[in-house]
Amino acid sequence: MVDAFQFEVLGVGGILNKHNLRMPLHQREFSWKPEMVTRLIEDLTEAKESNKRHFLGTIVCIEEQDSDYLLVVDGQQRLTSTTLLLMCIRDFLKSHSGSEATHDYIENSFLRTIDLEEEERVPRLTLNVDDNEFFKSLLDSGGDFSKLKPSRDSHDLLLAAATVCSNWVNKVADIHSASTIKARLKEWIKFLEKSATAVLLRVSDGSSAYKMFETLNDRGLKTSQADLVKSFLFGLVGSSRLSEAQSRWSSMKDTLKEIDTGKEDQTVTFLWHKLIASMESKKFVKSEGVYEFVSDNIRSSSRAVTFLSDLDEESTSYINTYHEGADVWTKSNAVREISVINFFDPKPMRPLLFAIAEKVDSSVIKQCLSLLVSYTVRSIVMGKTRSGVVQSTYADAARLAYTGKITNAADLGKALSNVTISNSDFQTAFANAKFSNSGIARYLLRSLEAGYANESEPWYVVNDDPVVMTLEHIIPKKIDPVSWPSINEEIHRQYKTRLGNLCLLQRSTNSTKVNNFAEGKHLYSASPLHWTSIVGKSDDWGPKEIEERQKQMAITAVKTWAI
Repeated sequence: MVDAFQFEVLGVGGILNKHNLRMPLHQREFSWKPEMVTRLIEDLTEAKESNKRHFLGTIVCIEEQDSDYLLVVDGQQRLTSTTLLLMCIRDFLKSHSGSEATHDYIENSFLRTIDLEEEERVPRLTLNVDDNEFFKSLLDSGGDFSKLKPSRDSHDLLLAAATVCSNWVNKVADIHSASTIKARLKEWIKFLEKSATAVLLRVSDGSSAYKMFETLNDRGLKTSQADLVKSFLFGLVGSSRLSEAQSRWSSMKDTLKEIDTGKEDQTVTFLWHKLIASMESKKFVKSEGVYEFVSDNIRSSSRAVTFLSDLDEESTSYINTYHEGADVWTKSNAVREISVINFFDPKPMRPLLFAIAEKVDSSVIKQCLSLLVSYTVRSIVMGKTRSGVVQSTYADAARLAYTGKITNAADLGKALSNVTISNSDFQTAFANAKFSNSGIARYLLRSLEAGYANESEPWYVVNDDPVVMTLEHIIPKKIDPVSWPSINEEIHRQYKTRLGNLCLLQRSTNSTKVNNFAEGKHLYSASPLHWTSIVGKSDDWGPKEIEERQKQMAITAVKTWAI
């Protein structure tokens, strides 16, 4: 067991020679496409021909207790591709007279070792549960891939990678004579063993491995953490219920694909939000602490099975927080509320929405979400959406909702008291707010119209058609000094995006270009919209008029997004 972490600088072949390596049984499959394997070989070739070392990056491993194996957290694709390359060199030399010793050296140094317990030869590199048998069949094929039968996409990729490596060896053989090819390939073996270097980091546990991976290699951060969680849980489950565990995890992943945007790993995000809502914790779980929290709090086979079952079943409630048409919202008549919330997408609120969708009685969901609409808009206007207090308060509320301690909107309001924005603070902030985001500005203006008209749900305006209604800057975004002589550069900068300077116009009434306020005044006056028509009642337009109009808007805003 290492104390914290140890590192060695070795050739990638040297790593295969010195250590027995295996993937956590349920780590993701081999995923490199043929062009990535080709790029690796091209990079290696360029370095070798230039007589330079080539750095393959960091390979992060967990040192298993009571085992001779290292678990590979990061490095699967590079190690597997290198193994296949060495395999193809071995297979070529098998048919090359006088190369038996070199053939055996590759076989015994890089590809296989002796398992004393089982008394059999086993691969030095073991892949995950889905890929390993096919990988072993590749090693046993002797270069004849025709009889192999891939049954998964990852098998196709392994076969394609092996084919790339085999074609490369044959290409090298074509450009060298029979008398020199063995020497050239021996040079390649030495290069892979000594000069194609990597930093091997060995850490004592999965949490340390993840933290090291986060520091050194951010290109796969969240996906790596998900793999660690999966491997840890499956390791706890054991062989008797392994197929059930695998089915649960796959089902959850398939469900989460519905909200996959490619911007983040939705598996880790869901795990994080699920933990926030459902797990008892004295401190807020951070996104980078998902694996550590799971490994610290789930310690038995039965608990792991239950947790995996919950993940599978509750993933549907989670994706429903993104879908306005889901049954949970239609049955509770809360489609409008979830539509507005999703328009703003307040990320700290997502665990709470998940808990509400999963646990709160449908009869009170509408009132709860109506309150959350007001909290969302008020926090946007105040610029308080991502602070630690906001995140921890919504996390605590999510746990209360998940455990049945929030049964109505009043309970929810009490749970959110730490982030409640008072009417006076909201009104003051609204009276001075700027909005460069046209979508938010349009939403606010349309809602203010409904609020002024005392509509029952004034905050509901999401799909406001920009073809029919346009957002106009009364003092335009680009100003003509001749047309606006009283508006200098500083005033323009300060006031052009103030909400008091923005209005909605029907597109048909805005067909004529407006050069100055006098030309546009009659268009504003003729509008059926209150907050637009009052602009036309002003004799001039500048800071005073903008501030006064926005103060009046702020009064209406308090009742439009009421708490």
